[in-house]
Amino acid sequence: MSRTPYIFLDGDSRLSSRPTTKYFISLLILIAFFFTAASFFQESKQETYGDYVEEVALPLPAYIEPGSVSPLFEAFYNCVRPKLVPLVGSYDELWFSFVNLTKECDDLEVYKGIDLRPAVNRDEVKHVAYPRKVSEDLTMVTFGIGQDVSAELALKEMYPRFEFYGVDPSSYINQNIFEKDLGGKYFEYAISGHEGMQNTRVNRKGGYREEVTKTIGADVFFADIIQKKKIDVLWMDVEGHEYPILNQLHHNGALDKRGIVICQMHVEMHKDNFKDPQGETKKFHDFVWKILEDRRYIMLKPVFVRYKSKRYIRTFILNVADKECTDLFLT
Repeated sequence: MSRTPYIFLDGDSRLSSRPTTKYFISLLILIAFFFTAASFFQESKQETYGDYVEEVALPLPAYIEPGSVSPLFEAFYNCVRPKLVPLVGSYDELWFSFVNLTKECDDLEVYKGIDLRPAVNRDEVKHVAYPRKVSEDLTMVTFGIGQDVSAELALKEMYPRFEFYGVDPSSYINQNIFEKDLGGKYFEYAISGHEGMQNTRVNRKGGYREEVTKTIGADVFFADIIQKKKIDVLWMDVEGHEYPILNQLHHNGALDKRGIVICQMHVEMHKDNFKDPQGETKKFHDFVWKILEDRRYIMLKPVFVRYKSKRYIRTFILNVADKECTDLFLT
């Protein structure tokens, strides 16, 4: 009697004979082909930098073709992107290198159409693109007053037709100076990307302390509380909550869905503000690459700040895609 060879055994149980094995081998070959093809496709979406391989979530072109976007964004993209590509996926390195890598992109010829002016407070220089139409009534919002409105007062002197709105989770000093000294409207909120209970650094009497506070989304504040669809100037220093707010800026984000446009921003981006790590360097990395993908904003005047154990990046962000904004702030 001829023996039928068996390939796989489980104890004394016979699992497959030769005819079944042929089909099984064919299936294995198909599976191997599938994984080989998938691996090849995956490699086509990866860029390698040294020993580190990071999948590039945003397959951006090496250069923006002339005429396809705003000339200002084209110049920004073509200057900044090549400098940052080697740091894709290197979150800490990009954080610490961003300012030095990109500062030479601040003086591009095409930027001469921006009338960029300083407004100084106690410890920093904020920037504002001065409006070309001096008869316009404009909206200015401050997220995080920080017990100092000297820059807002300089802005008011520079252009008196601003309506000022200020937000801070602590009314201590902030409400008085924003309403009485500046003549603005104060709101006692903690602002973030969404509503909820979150850790917040609050500057109360005696200094900053970490508290759990109720936050509201920036989109809710703009659309429902002050009921403004166009924010001409936004200054933001919200002690770590800036990243979820900045995520609202992107294409099809929360601001788009509410029909809200922000023309320009001065933003302080933080690292290690909270007791527990928040992954800020990755959030900054992802925001920068998303800005390049969205093709709406340019980032100018970045400054790296060391204060005690804290590290910040301050930068000016300008909308160069929305026609209302460009007609008002650009030539």
